[in-house]
Parts: sequence; structure tokens; C-alpha cells
Amino acid sequence: MLVVWIVLWITAALLAVTNKGNAAGRWLSLVAFCGGMGALASVLEGWITTLLAQEDIDAQGERVLRVIQRGCSWTSYYGLPYGFLCFGAAYNTERVPSMLARRLPAMAAVLPLGMLALPIAESYPVHYNILAVWAIPYMLLGALLLLTKPLVHPAERRAHTVLVIAVLPAVLIALTMNFIMPLFGLYGLWRYNVWPISIAFVIFVFALFNFGFLGVQLLIERRQLNYSLRAITSGTAMLNHAIKNDIGKIKLFADKISRDAGANEELRADLKVIGTAAGHIEAMIRSVHERTQELRLQLREVKLAELVRVQLAALEEQTAARGIAVTTRFDEEAAAVADAEQTMEAIHNVLQNAVDAMQVGGILTVTIIGGRRGSTIEIADTGSGIDREHLRKVIEPFFTTKSGKSMNFGLGLAYCAQLMSRQGGELRISSEAGAGTAVRFHFKAVKRAKERRG
Repeated sequence: MLVVWIVLWITAALLAVTNKGNAAGRWLSLVAFCGGMGALASVLEGWITTLLAQEDIDAQGERVLRVIQRGCSWTSYYGLPYGFLCFGAAYNTERVPSMLARRLPAMAAVLPLGMLALPIAESYPVHYNILAVWAIPYMLLGALLLLTKPLVHPAERRAHTVLVIAVLPAVLIALTMNFIMPLFGLYGLWRYNVWPISIAFVIFVFALFNFGFLGVQLLIERRQLNYSLRAITSGTAMLNHAIKNDIGKIKLFADKISRDAGANEELRADLKVIGTAAGHIEAMIRSVHERTQELRLQLREVKLAELVRVQLAALEEQTAARGIAVTTRFDEEAAAVADAEQTMEAIHNVLQNAVDAMQVGGILTVTIIGGRRGSTIEIADTGSGIDREHLRKVIEPFFTTKSGKSMNFGLGLAYCAQLMSRQGGELRISSEAGAGTAVRFHFKAVKRAKERRG
């Protein structure tokens, strides 16, 4: 149980730190914390037994440890159902009216707090018969809310599936072992919770480093990306200044030598090469500098279909010349609060990548999905795709799969991702080598005045 205690509190800490703005993540953190308190109660029981056997503790010390142990047990038995119900309500906001969702934590706390007023059970940590009256419905209702969450965006499906696989089996087994089986006189079966909790932790860690868990990976990636971009912005500003000064000197003295070269054609040719190289370096550093400036957003409500149509029209000649079929499916009402110009540039960048990935023939599919929880633009191609080892790196600054392309610095997708992050949305990329790539722009829901008042 020592391992379970550590595992659950590590999970609770990660979820709490990385979900400050996500109520569902905070409630799930409480669930993990309360589960860890139950494991700590078991660890304390082992310590007390060992100390008594070795006669290293007196009666007063034992009483203190027993009080602490009882507090840990109460936190686990009362806090776990309460936290899981609140998690379900916060996670599945579509099924719970907003007014009820705001009041639910206070209303649901009445029964667990009422348990503290009961006389202390002599043989067991809690009164199982009374506990079961509310704890079992709490946990079953939380599980129902988790399972019935409606999904709008395609990218949510995988995240939801991972969450269900990681959380639900462990919670239902804990419900059975801790709350149901004692009603039939079977106590101490909570020891078997170690296996489902361990499996859930493995799934949690795997998801953390591969596709995220309630936003944890997203936060890590954003911090890493923002740190990289700040470093690039600062570095390129200094580098641009230094190189611009030295390029000016090179051009000045190259012109001076050229005037004195007279009829020496070989020297003139060499000076021309120097001048061309200096101009190329100047153009390159200017391009990088322009791409690494802080984005200044002009946010307003925009119709996504309008933005996408403009960029598709700009690529008509390219798609026609390459024999690429373009398929569109637009929700004309899909809207977002975004910087129209910057977002169009990001859409153009992704569309151009898709066209470049299909040299001759192929299908470019552009889909716009709208819904209460936000809107999505999906751009999918049937091109060469991206190798698995490269997929997680494509939004890193300066990473590019377009080898040999002049003036290509691998900054396009990095800034698409940064733009979406600053607009409160998200950029997601899925791909399979040889089968194509899909890039999804997920925008948060537009909150209008009437919705805010409700």
C-alpha cells in the first residue's frame, strides 16, 4: 500500500498543478488524493502493528496514531464518492444544468459531513450500512456522467477513451471492495485495489507522454514551446542586429573593391559571389526575425467558413495543376473568437503543406464542425504523411521535414500551434506515413451575452 499511496498522491499533485483552470481536473485530483489517504491509513496500520510488536510506542503514542489513521480513513471513505460525483458533474457539463453544477459541491457535501457527527464505530473505521446509502449512488452517478459525456470534436474521442479506461475500472473496483462487499460481511478486500490502481497509473503516465491526460501534456508542451519561442525571439533580435551591421560592412567594402577592380573580371566575379552570399544571409535572418516576433492578436468573432474559402481560392491553381481533388464540408454557422488575419495565415500554411505533400493527384478534404463546446477546422490530405518518430516534433521551432527547400525554417506549424494556444484553442496533428495527414484547429466556444447571463 505504500506504493499505492505514493502513486495516487503523485497523480493528485500532477492533476492539481496542471489543471488550475479546469474544474474536472481539480476534482479528479481530489479523488486521487482521497484514494491515497485510504492507502496511507493502511500504511499507518502496518506501522502501528510493527511499533507495538517491538514495544517502541506507548499507549499515548498509539492513540495519536490511531486518531490520524481514522482521519485518513474518513477522508478516503467520505471524500472519494463526493469527489467522484463532483468530477462527473464538472466533466460532463452538458448533462448537468449550470445552476445545479454551481450548487452541487455544497449540496453533495452535506451527507459526507453528516457522517462525521455519527458515533465512532468500535470495530471498523466507518458505519458501512449508513455510508452505503449515499456513497454508492454518488459513485454510480459519477460513473454515469463520465460514460455519457457527448463528444463534439474528433480529437476529444481519444482523450475521453483514455480517461475512461484509466479512471472508471479503478473507481468501480474500489466501489465494490470498499463500499459494497462490507455490506455482506467481507472486510479488508480493499487490499486488492492495488492492482487496478497500478494499472490506472501506468495508463496515466503513458497518456501523459503520448497524447495528454486532462490537459497535462498540453501544458508541458505549451511551456516548452513558449520557452523555445521566447529564446528564439530574443536570440534572433540580437543576431539580426549583429549580422545586419557586419553585412553592411561586407557590402560597403565589396563595392569599394569592385570599383578598384578595374578590368579584373575574375575579381569582379568573386566580389559578385560575396555580394550574393551577403544578400542571402541578410534575407534569411530577416525572414527568421519576422517569423519570431510576438503575435499581436486582434480578436473578434469570425465565421470559419469565410476564412477557409479565401485560402482555398488562393490555392486553386496549384491544386488544379497537380490534379488534386478538393472536398469540402462546412458548417456555415461555425464561429470562433480569433485574429482573422493570423488565423487565415495559419490555415494557408497548413493547406500549403497539404498540397506540397501530394505531388501528383490526391484528395484534399477540408471539414468545419461547429457545436456548443467549440468549433473545429480539419484539413486532411492523402499525401506522404509523417513518420511516427517525427510526428511529435513537427510543432517544434526549426523542425522541418521539407529537406532541400530554400528559405524554409520549420517555423510554420510552431506558430500555428502558438497562435491557437494564445486564442484559447488547440492545434492537433495526426498522420500515418504513406497514408496522409490531418491537422485540426480546435477553437473554444463563443460565449455570447445571453449565455453568460445564464
